[in-house]
Amino acid sequence: MKTKLSAWNYMKNNKKTAGVLIVALSISFMAIYVVYILLATAMESFKPIMIELPKRVSYISLTAETMGVNMDEYETEEEYSMAVTERRDEIIEELKKNPGVEDACYTQVINNLYSSDMGQWSYEVPLLETEDIPSYLKHMEAELIEGKLPEAEGEVLVDKKIMKNKDLRIGDWFMKGWYGETFKVCGVTESEGMACVGTPMGYTNNGWYIMILNDENTSDAEKLLAEQGIKVSDKDEIYDAVTSAEQYRTEVKEPVETVINSIFAIVLIFLAISVLVAYISFMRNRVNEYCLYASIGYGRSDIYGMMIREMLLIFGIGIAAGVLLSILLAVAINKTLIDPKGLVGHILYGDRLYGITATYVIIMGILQLPVLLNIYDIKTIDAIED
Repeated sequence: MKTKLSAWNYMKNNKKTAGVLIVALSISFMAIYVVYILLATAMESFKPIMIELPKRVSYISLTAETMGVNMDEYETEEEYSMAVTERRDEIIEELKKNPGVEDACYTQVINNLYSSDMGQWSYEVPLLETEDIPSYLKHMEAELIEGKLPEAEGEVLVDKKIMKNKDLRIGDWFMKGWYGETFKVCGVTESEGMACVGTPMGYTNNGWYIMILNDENTSDAEKLLAEQGIKVSDKDEIYDAVTSAEQYRTEVKEPVETVINSIFAIVLIFLAISVLVAYISFMRNRVNEYCLYASIGYGRSDIYGMMIREMLLIFGIGIAAGVLLSILLAVAINKTLIDPKGLVGHILYGDRLYGITATYVIIMGILQLPVLLNIYDIKTIDAIED
């Protein structure tokens, strides 16, 4: 009775040949995954300020026309200005009545610039009176982890990741390149949305806005205004969860994913070709061995089964080693490159690991063609002499 041809025995006796294939597969797996991690860091890093932060706070700046104030109806500019202020106050009071709105006020705003390896994004930092800052931090679920709350004019609380991103220390000037020596870092906070807040310093700002402390259900500022009968126009400025999510999709996610998918496709095409060439060479070097098996009574199905088991072992070990190496390198990259820059990265991207594994399975499927062709070329011992 014939024994089953062992795939494992061949691999044990040909460690170098099998090892080269396994190493090549595992390193290729790791390289593809690491490239994805580095590119995906931009998407993950901008998510807190573009997706999470606007779920809790919105900013709107409305023209007098949108608020229903017509300059022609007033004799002096002072009367017109007072009318605009009164109407704005009315809108703010109406916003406060919404159950999902914790508070609303008219405040100065400066911008913070956050940088990743693939771009930059600026977002709003409100300048509030010292007595209003604790309630703002509570609403943003931001915790003071170092330093103190703002007590004087021009003091700013900066998120922990922003501190790393800008290489700041307590006592440094915040956004010095934009505002000069105006706003000083007095403390460090930590929150999901990287929220920062400060106190005014005269009239150094990027504008005055109605700030709405909302929840996720009231994070659509245009909808809140529509409930008051106010229809916004292109002249109005709105920074909320809806507008920010759209900007994230069109200006961050889609461009980065296009780059990732292009690189992924190119690399995998070259990988598939390389593996195909290498495996065909691998099988050709074993023609005499296959002929010998046929001569001692093993059928083509027996030899085919052995070849498939070998392939499964080589690819299986290669994928397992690739996953392990990818995770280990991902940990190292996060600790040495991503976290020190105040960026956001993850260790496990399950969908990408699954995608690379699925591609390897497809490559194994493609390899069935040369395997089958090789099987039908197998002859008996006479082929060895030829």
